[in-house]
Amino acid sequence: MSMKTVAYFALAVVLCAFGYLALFSIGAPFLLTGIAMIAVYPWRRRRTVLWPTLASIWALSATYVLIAPLGCTSTAGALPAVPGEEAPATSNGVTECANLLGIDYSGGATYQPPLLPALLVGIAVAIVVALAVRAIVVRRPVAA
Repeated sequence: MSMKTVAYFALAVVLCAFGYLALFSIGAPFLLTGIAMIAVYPWRRRRTVLWPTLASIWALSATYVLIAPLGCTSTAGALPAVPGEEAPATSNGVTECANLLGIDYSGGATYQPPLLPALLVGIAVAIVVALAVRAIVVRRPVAA
């Protein structure tokens, strides 16, 4: 086994380990990158395979973070009173969630914002980025 192969696997394992340990904060892209590096190992010398794969992982992660609701706050309050009528006894709650792009995810007191749209858009962006990176890599000459 060559030194480059050992370094490649060592980097993939370090990325997987760091990604696993930091999974609930910033670890997911690192874990996915390490897993992808191991998955494309047989084709690691083919730039048209390795670089689009790695770029798509980071495009998916970045898009998901931009679109998915990051934090939600729930508030409860009385329903607005109509002039001339008794104030309602029930309350309505509001859940508001925001993300980095400012997309508003709001709903009732028990609202759970969907994560699937962010994942689907992330996958679509990842595919586009992978195709774009592949097109760029194909056009660049290989350095000797």
